[in-house]
Amino acid sequence: MLPNRWVSHFAYAGAWLALALVAGIWLGNLAWWLVGALALYLIVTLRNLYYLDRALEKGAPVPSDTRGLWAELFSIVVRLRSKSRHRKKRYRRLLRAVRQSTRALHDGGIILNAQNEIQWCNRAAVRLLGLNLATDVGHRIDNLIRNPDFVSHLENPGGNTVSIPSPAVEGGQLSVQIIPYGRNQRLAIIRDVTREVRLERTRRDFVANASHELRSPLTVIGGYLDAMAHDLDLNGDWRTPIAEMERQVSRMTRILRDLIELTRLESSHGEAPHDFIDVVGMLKFIEREFVSSPLTPRISVHFGSDLALLGSEAEVHSIFHNLVSNAVRFTPPDGSVDVCWERNENGAAFSVRDTGIGIPEELIPRVTERFFRVDPGRSRELGGTGLGLAIVKHALQRHGASLSIRSEAGEGSLFTCQFPDTRLVARGGPARAVG
Repeated sequence: MLPNRWVSHFAYAGAWLALALVAGIWLGNLAWWLVGALALYLIVTLRNLYYLDRALEKGAPVPSDTRGLWAELFSIVVRLRSKSRHRKKRYRRLLRAVRQSTRALHDGGIILNAQNEIQWCNRAAVRLLGLNLATDVGHRIDNLIRNPDFVSHLENPGGNTVSIPSPAVEGGQLSVQIIPYGRNQRLAIIRDVTREVRLERTRRDFVANASHELRSPLTVIGGYLDAMAHDLDLNGDWRTPIAEMERQVSRMTRILRDLIELTRLESSHGEAPHDFIDVVGMLKFIEREFVSSPLTPRISVHFGSDLALLGSEAEVHSIFHNLVSNAVRFTPPDGSVDVCWERNENGAAFSVRDTGIGIPEELIPRVTERFFRVDPGRSRELGGTGLGLAIVKHALQRHGASLSIRSEAGEGSLFTCQFPDTRLVARGGPARAVG
């Protein structure tokens, strides 16, 4: 259905032609009257179209002497123009606010297109990366920042962050995260983590130095305690305190040993070596070690594959031994611990399933933190240091492997280490990767 303004306009045009028709019949020469009326209507229409075109294209003022349909059309143009001006003002205010907020940010932000070309960056990004707004916008960021880790992260972000040396500040360290957004665009967020890296390095150095310094005094104390424990002339009242002191010295020695190992793993850069490791032989040796204890739960080792590993033998032994030791400590003597080494579609998996006390679901993400214990009292009583799973996590990372944990309080736990194909080798064949 036509709007009222168009109905009125058609009525007006019809009345105009009817008047020309009557005048032509009355005064004679009907054709000329009709042609004149149509010409006059066309002239008025073209004039109004001209003003409408100027108003739409150049923002020219609309005529004030129009009536009917054209008056309403010009009124609509004025309203739309007013709304557009208000919208532009609002967008300008929003844009100014966004620019002011990005200038105030300490973290750098860079907008990249599908070709990784810089479309925009804030002042913090210029400062942190040493960019030049006049010359670098429009250039590929991997041509300006050639760090291999950054280039690799740019190609496959995966939602993670990568740490790179600062190209603008000597000794500085930056954390970079690439976030996809919009259509074929990505946002690079750059943070200055120099202080955090230095604090972490200081902490590691302190732990390593303190651990090394404490080993000698503990060795001396342990030696004297051992001599006193075997002294036949020692008063019987002292034997229980000395035995307890020996137990605590032994526990502190294990903690220092694990701290030194963990610090070494955290400080190690790059991948673990590719030494040949006989997994089947190593697991059989670990099984014999734990089965010899009378209070150990039933342990069974299953071999779904005889594949060997390429890595650091000491670190892989630490991974296997820590996981089996944890399962044994937290499983009652009438329980069971199942150890398995098998091939799967992603490589090979080493898994340890137990029927122990389990782990509450909300605590699973924290079990690989240093000194974190699900049951602190029980862990200390059983001789745990709280560092085993942290060592496992870092040792696995050096082998390109991952750790997954499934557990439920009171229902036991399943720890699975997934090793990639690049770390697998046939047990009796040449030392080359499988896959």
